[in-house]
Amino acid sequence: MDIFPSNRVLERAILDILINENAPISVSEMNSRVIKLLSLSDEIVNLEDENGIDTKLNYRLRWCRTNLKNKNKIKNVKKGFWKYVDE
Repeated sequence: MDIFPSNRVLERAILDILINENAPISVSEMNSRVIKLLSLSDEIVNLEDENGIDTKLNYRLRWCRTNLKNKNKIKNVKKGFWKYVDE
């Protein structure tokens, strides 16, 4: 099995994507770009979370967005859309 990326790696990917975009993007677009940027395998992308409700990747990406929001690095500009916070 491939190694699942750490939260640190996922957070960095989210930041890189949002900084380069310089505009709000949707969660689904962001997740697709993280998968591409990190060259994640189908095995990692499709791995179910512990509850069997969603994928582990989607679950972890939600937490990474929350962590970045709490650090004032990104903000939720409207439901399902995120943007980098310029300092």
